[in-house]
Amino acid sequence: MSIRSLEEAMDRAERALIRIEHAVERLSMGDDKDQVLRARVAEVLADLDDIIREAGRG
Repeated sequence: MSIRSLEEAMDRAERALIRIEHAVERLSMGDDKDQVLRARVAEVLADLDDIIREAGRG
């Protein structure tokens, strides 16, 4: 894997983690949005899994 592609994968992973943090913050704001936030966190984790798989293929 080239340095550039590794850097890009790390940037994508970092952005995914930031989205997870934001979703968790919103989760603490109320129970009404609980299901929506859970779905969003699951989506972001799936994105992170994809990034990790792509980085491994390098």
